[in-house]
Amino acid sequence: MTAVGPRARLWIASAAVASGLVCLAVVLLPVLERRVAPELGWARLAFRPACHQIAERCLDLGDGPLPVCARCFGLYVGGWLGLTAAAVAGRTVRPRLAWIVIAAVPSAVDFVLGFTPLPTLDDWPRFAVAIPPALLAGLLLADAVADLGGERIA
Repeated sequence: MTAVGPRARLWIASAAVASGLVCLAVVLLPVLERRVAPELGWARLAFRPACHQIAERCLDLGDGPLPVCARCFGLYVGGWLGLTAAAVAGRTVRPRLAWIVIAAVPSAVDFVLGFTPLPTLDDWPRFAVAIPPALLAGLLLADAVADLGGERIA
């Protein structure tokens, strides 16, 4: 763990806020579509480059499917958690690649099973197993952002 100075911490916090806004947009879009402005359906296109958006694989929190699948949403939430943890702690951690790979094994196995006739995880477990590798990736991203901020306290 490496402590970061106030400027680097601000950079990490800014990245965490941006990431949190993306997560919030994912959750709010179906609510806004259903209750406020049905014509907002075009906003789902913003998430199209990163996700297949198959409705049956998307979590539904009551107002319709989220604009990303359960796995992608787990990745977004995990990344946000990693960035937020680093910002709150004022420290960065550079997780080893092996940790990220090990944490990604359950998601990778579920992904591969999707190409076979074998059953895959339901949406909530798929969301849950995507969080750990993304959290570690968020910590790694926080470390990179701290480098950009240029302020480390040894």
